[in-house]
Amino acid sequence: MTVLLVVGESLMHERMGVMALGASLTQAGFTVRLAVAARQRLDGMRRLVSSLRPAIVGYSAMTGEHTRLLALNNALKADFHFVSVFGGPHATFFPRLAEEPGVDAVCRGEGDLAFVEFCRRVADGSEWATTPNFIVRRHGRTTENDLMPLVTDLDTLPFPDRELMYAADPELRSESHKVFFATRGCPYNCSYCFNRCYAQLYRGKGGMVRHRSAENVIGEIESVKRRYPLGVVWVDDDVFLLKPPGWLERFTELYRDRIGLPLSCNVRADLVTEEKVRLLREAGLSSVWMGVECGNEDIARRILNRDLSNEQITHAARILREQGVMLVTQNLLGLPVESPYEVDKETLDLNLRLRPTFAWSSILYPYPGTAIDAYAREHGYLTGETRFLETNKRSSMLDFRSKQTKRRIENLHKLFGLIARFPRLRRFCDRLCDLPADRLYTPLFYLWYGYIVKAKLYPFQSPVREMRSYLQLWWRFIRKR
Repeated sequence: MTVLLVVGESLMHERMGVMALGASLTQAGFTVRLAVAARQRLDGMRRLVSSLRPAIVGYSAMTGEHTRLLALNNALKADFHFVSVFGGPHATFFPRLAEEPGVDAVCRGEGDLAFVEFCRRVADGSEWATTPNFIVRRHGRTTENDLMPLVTDLDTLPFPDRELMYAADPELRSESHKVFFATRGCPYNCSYCFNRCYAQLYRGKGGMVRHRSAENVIGEIESVKRRYPLGVVWVDDDVFLLKPPGWLERFTELYRDRIGLPLSCNVRADLVTEEKVRLLREAGLSSVWMGVECGNEDIARRILNRDLSNEQITHAARILREQGVMLVTQNLLGLPVESPYEVDKETLDLNLRLRPTFAWSSILYPYPGTAIDAYAREHGYLTGETRFLETNKRSSMLDFRSKQTKRRIENLHKLFGLIARFPRLRRFCDRLCDLPADRLYTPLFYLWYGYIVKAKLYPFQSPVREMRSYLQLWWRFIRKR
């Protein structure tokens, strides 16, 4: 039986969820293909479905891209017969997706075992409406099933199927950096993150934070290094430094001896120590991404539920700088507070003191079901039905007191990284943010981001071959809304 997996777009980034599902399905004996809908477009998707005749089409959707995938599914359903399944973040946290026309089933949570079981039942004609993790609408009835326990031993899962991804988006194959995960889950409960809801969803189903063995992770990296271009290893765990005793020591020993490439990861400020950074630096650590989020400590603690002080963040940045590790800070702008633009400038000023290689910023997107969504609604910053935006890199969903405030926040977001890099621009901040210059600032934002990523963090393997793809990507980002 053939299973077709579909993602909306890749935007030069590996979609690890479908790669993991594809590997598990292939291991179970199914024929699997992956399609990137934005590359195929509707005519291409029709031709693909016509040639493959899949029994199941599974869509992996992040919130925001789900609307286009729903429309695609309905268009394909008009011409072909298949069981449609929606999974991924949006399906997990918005089970009402099962009520949408054309949707036969929704898979919530981890699908490594559950989706394979669902496909097996469809293949052998048994009752698939009762598969764990699934909400199924069939014959006018909706069946909502309990979730399977979480996978305890991650080493038992196959490595993500990268060839599946690269066949769907060949340009990803030559990307210098490739993504890996050593851990699933996060123990923190930041108000803007899905983690609290996810923990509630899986309560009683096993420990949320699970780690692969260092040997297993190194084995995957070695496999990728043998088969594909690899210049930088990006371990994208939520908090890479949060590992069992002895794990980092074993990983760095193996990494230094068997991989020997620049390493990038995510860190949390209060876990950064000179000993850990020195250990990782000796193995090849070149850059880290670290959440700063908000420069106002009271708001960061009370509204974002981040129990970190500016002193801890500054201390961590100093350790990284002294060890020669590039720092990318992650910042959150447009918060549901009394003077959001002034708070955003506090965050900017903290970044000026941190002196990161790049100060990345996102505009707050209060996903429904999160604590920050409830807070924004309670305090009048968000009303009515949720407006699902395609990207959180353009505009704010919140209702601010004036159009000027909204403009200032959205403009500061585009200029944030540039001002942090060139501090002399700070005194012109208000004047720059008052200008109606979105059409100028948005391309500038993506150009600066692209420059940092490809000139500093993850350099081109082949500049001539890859530049065309990045110019196309830049244009696609600009057109997003």
